[in-house]
Amino acid sequence: MMVILRIINVIVVVGFGIFLVYYLLNKVEIKTIKDAFLNIYKPTMVLGLSIMFLDGFLRGYRSKILIGSGRIRLIDLFFVSHIRNAFNMVLPARTGELSYIYVLQRKFKFPVEIGVSTLVVALVFDQVIVFSLIIISIIIVGINKYSVSSTTVIFIALALLAVSLMILFFLSKIIDIIIKVLQWIFNRTRWTRFRIINYLYKKLVDINENIKIIQKRKIYTKVYFLSIVIRIVKFSIYYFMIHSLMKPMGYGFPDLNYWVILLATAAAELSAVLPTHALAGLGTYEFAFVWVFVMLGFSESIAIPVGFNYHIINLVFTVLVGILSILIIVMPFYKIRQHYEKET
Repeated sequence: MMVILRIINVIVVVGFGIFLVYYLLNKVEIKTIKDAFLNIYKPTMVLGLSIMFLDGFLRGYRSKILIGSGRIRLIDLFFVSHIRNAFNMVLPARTGELSYIYVLQRKFKFPVEIGVSTLVVALVFDQVIVFSLIIISIIIVGINKYSVSSTTVIFIALALLAVSLMILFFLSKIIDIIIKVLQWIFNRTRWTRFRIINYLYKKLVDINENIKIIQKRKIYTKVYFLSIVIRIVKFSIYYFMIHSLMKPMGYGFPDLNYWVILLATAAAELSAVLPTHALAGLGTYEFAFVWVFVMLGFSESIAIPVGFNYHIINLVFTVLVGILSILIIVMPFYKIRQHYEKET
């Protein structure tokens, strides 16, 4: 039954993505998308793609701070971050995040609880920054300036920001409550006879202990400011990529508000979290971008070619860098630190 449900889910999600691609392509000529790709303004596209490597180092540095171990180098986490990005671009509903845990455990011999705890903390920080930037963007761009009700979006973003902050500061306490609930259930059932249940329960306890260790190290301020830089760098990458596609259409830097582009790309990024996120995001990613871009004052004849080309170029480049990163870390010449230092 589970296999049948998964197959149905894949068919529905892939079918939904195909439908959205078909729907968008029916609104413009394929030639328009092709011409937009061929006329790319190369300097800003190269700049945007080059900054992706800086993004990799920043994410690697943040992971190193969270892990807090000297037995993994910044260059190691640079490759891990690009592998994680590649899987995230391809797999639905951000399930590619699991690749981070897998590579840390498989290649660098870190226990699963370290991978899960550092990943969860980093993701919560990302959500806090994203929702904060969305609110700032709407205020700068102008409240209720466009067809969408900005005040409604701000209230939603504020609610999600509040939830994210609550999770960030009370994460270990929330997990403690979940553990106590599970203990109560185990005392009244025979679930503990299942080995997998015992294993998952133990891992949850270990993950929570590691989250408490991270909190005690008092690194949240450093991680917070680093997370701000990471998000600004990421949206700057998207800004330069979109500029390279829109400059041949007559849009220069004065015509492209950074905060407008941030709102459109943030909507596309958030669509990747949804269960409806199709394979490689094709269809769902473009639709979210086009929908917001049009509401922000651009025509569909501009938004659709830009959305498709920006997403596909980003997808191909990210996957290629991820594949290259995998090939490098599995090569015999790639050495990792084997000594086990005492954790602090």
